[in-house]
Amino acid sequence: MSRAEELLREKDIADFLETHQGVAKRTRSAAQFLADEIDAKQALIKLFPALTKKEIPVFFSYKKKDEDTAKVIVKRLRKWSANKLRITYQYEFGDEIVGKKWRDKIHQEISLANWFILLLPDPKDDWDWCLYETGLFEAHATSADRLICIHHPSTEIPSPIEGYHSVMADNVEVEKFLRMVFLSDNPVYGLGPLNSTIEDEEIPEMAEEIVNAIRTPIKLVREIYEPWIELHIDNPGELKNKGQLDQAVVQKANQKALNLFRLLKKKHTWGEFRSHLPEAQANDQRWREDLFRVIKKIGNDLLFYPIQSIFQSHDGKIHRPVVCAVDRVGEEGPIDTFHITFTEDVATVDRSAMPQNLSVLANTLRSTFRFRWEVLEKFGKKIMTEDDVERLETAMMRIKQDWESRDIGGEKEILELFPQEDEQKRITEMFTTWYKANNDDKTGELDIAIENKDAEKIPAILKSFLPMNQEFLEMAAEKFAKFVSEQ
Repeated sequence: MSRAEELLREKDIADFLETHQGVAKRTRSAAQFLADEIDAKQALIKLFPALTKKEIPVFFSYKKKDEDTAKVIVKRLRKWSANKLRITYQYEFGDEIVGKKWRDKIHQEISLANWFILLLPDPKDDWDWCLYETGLFEAHATSADRLICIHHPSTEIPSPIEGYHSVMADNVEVEKFLRMVFLSDNPVYGLGPLNSTIEDEEIPEMAEEIVNAIRTPIKLVREIYEPWIELHIDNPGELKNKGQLDQAVVQKANQKALNLFRLLKKKHTWGEFRSHLPEAQANDQRWREDLFRVIKKIGNDLLFYPIQSIFQSHDGKIHRPVVCAVDRVGEEGPIDTFHITFTEDVATVDRSAMPQNLSVLANTLRSTFRFRWEVLEKFGKKIMTEDDVERLETAMMRIKQDWESRDIGGEKEILELFPQEDEQKRITEMFTTWYKANNDDKTGELDIAIENKDAEKIPAILKSFLPMNQEFLEMAAEKFAKFVSEQ
C-alpha cells in the first residue's frame, strides 16, 4: 500500500471523504503531494476547506500606513481570481473588533490561512508587527501552506523569512507570481488553476498595476489658484438647515481663502470662518441657503444645480461658492470632506448703491430679455427635436436659477413696481396665463408638453407668449426710464 493510500485511510480523512464524495478527486490529488511529509495528515486536513469550496483562505499582512497600497492589491487579487482568493485583512475588520477581539480575530484568521502574504513596500520601515503576524502563521503552517513576501526592490528580506517565497516589486517578478497564483496547477495541493480564463498576455498589465501600487510614489503637491477650504461635515445628507452647516469643521484653508475672509489663521468651524465677511454678506440668506442645499444633495447622492448666489467681500469683489469636489472613504464609502472654492464673479452687477425699485426692475428686465432671446425666439419659431426639448429645459432652468439667486421676488414684488390699476390688472393676467402653462406643480400645458417631449406642440405654446413678452418689455422699459429720470 502506498503512503498516499495509507494517508487517505486515516480515520479523520476517511470520514471526510465519506461525507464529501464530490471532493474525493481533489483530496486524493493533494494526498499524493503530501504523503511523504512529516505533517501529511495535519496538512491535508487543513486543506479541507480550500478543497471543498475551491477557494484559498489568505491572510494579508501589512503596516497601517501602507493600507492604501494593501487595498489596491487585495482588490486586484480578488477580482482577478474570480473571488477564489478569500482574503482577510485588517482594513475590513470593522469598528466593532477592538482590543482583545481584534487580536483574537487575527489569531483565528491566521491559523486558518493556507497562504500568508506579507507586504513590505517601504525600505525605511521596521517590521516588528508584520513579523509578529508572520510568526503566528509559522506556528500553524503546514507543508501545504505558503508564506509569500511582496517587497519593494530596495527592501532587504528580514532574516526570519529569508527562506520563503519572496516577490520583488518589479514587473518580471510580479508576472511570475501572478502566473503561479492564477494559471498554475496546484496553487494549493489538489486545486486546479484559480482563473484559467485570464490570458497570458494580460498578465504584464496586471503586474504593472501591482508594481505601481507598491513602489513608493512621488508625493504630489496640489496648487489651488482660487480661495479654497476643505470642510468636514458629519452626515451631510441629514443636515436640516444652514445653521447646522455652520458647525462643520474647516479642516484646511489656503491663504487666498484667509485673505478673502479677513483672517490671519484658520477658524475651527464654518460659522466662525464666514462671520468675518461684512455683516450683511456673512448673514446673507441666499448664498448660505444655496450652499446648504447643494451640500445636502451631494450628501444624499443626488443631482444638483450649481450655486448661483453670490456674496461681496470687504474689497468690493463679488464671489460665488463652488462645491468642486469631495473626498470619500474608499471608492464607494461615505463622504469625509467637501472642497469648496470661492470664485470671483465679474458678471454680476454691484447694485448696493441702486434704489431697491430700480434694482428689482433692472433684474426683472434682464430676466425678461433672457426669456425672450434664450427661450421664445430660440425655440418658438422652429421645428424642434428631442434634443431641443432638453436644451429648452436647461435654458428655462438657468433663467430660473439666475432669478432666484438675485432674490428678485415674485408676482407681489413686480406688481409693486406698477402702481396703476390698469397696469396691475394686465400684469396679473400675464402671470395667470403663464402659470397655466408652467408652474411648480408641473401641471401646466407647457410642463406636460415638455414631459412628453412633444416637439410639435412646444413651439406653438412658446410662440403664443411672444406678444405678451413684447408688451411687458415695453411697459418695463418705460417704467425703467421713469425711475432713472427720477434719480
